Amino acid sequence: MQKAPDAEGSGLTQMVGPAERLWSSGKQSTLSANVIDQIRTVLFAGRLAPGDRLGSEASLALQFGVSRMTMRDALRSLQASGVIEVKVGIKGGIFVAEGNSERLAETIAIQLKLIGIGTEELLDTQIAIEVMAAGLAASNANSADIKALHEALAEAERLVDDAEEFTWAAINFHGCVVGCSHNRVLTAQFRALSHVLMPLYVRGSSPEVARRAVAFQRALIACIEAREPDAARNLVYGRLQFVKSRQLGDLAKGEAGE
Repeated sequence: MQKAPDAEGSGLTQMVGPAERLWSSGKQSTLSANVIDQIRTVLFAGRLAPGDRLGSEASLALQFGVSRMTMRDALRSLQASGVIEVKVGIKGGIFVAEGNSERLAETIAIQLKLIGIGTEELLDTQIAIEVMAAGLAASNANSADIKALHEALAEAERLVDDAEEFTWAAINFHGCVVGCSHNRVLTAQFRALSHVLMPLYVRGSSPEVARRAVAFQRALIACIEAREPDAARNLVYGRLQFVKSRQLGDLAKGEAGE
């Protein structure tokens, strides 16, 4: 392996072969952006992994052929977006960050709100996520998952007369179902979506709506316990299409009233 010009022995440069360069020179006008783009590109290519040490600010500036000020700006941006973390001390340096699903969900939720995603788009996305997750849950759920579903159902049943608390309990149940899929991408997407959907569902909740939701939850648990993916998907699709129709109808009435 070729030893790159990093006196600190960056794990990043030690992965580079004799005829290979991990980084390329950037255009002078966009040096900081070029550094960011290259590090992201190498990460997505699978050549960096969480915990890999990239080096120090000084050694990275040398590798990229940029000033320390330019490198510092790039590293600040990468740290803010969760790509890297900076550790201090004898074993400190710049490291590829560990993944954080909670941070991912929160970031997606904020961006969904800021870009102004509409109600119909959100509800369609919920249908897509939960229908897929329900089928996977019926195939993949283990005994601990089933227990968690029954506990979530019991909590929802207890709160049918409290609109806001029931809405949180219902979203928690749906989250448990998605969790039973054992698909981390679906789980992160649902967590993000739940933050945005919560105000919408609170407005439309009532004891009658809550009781219908509880009946649906019981039926879905039965499908998952019976290992019937098609039945689970069909049940969720039908339920969420009904919810979508009701929510959009209520929204249209509210706008007409204004």
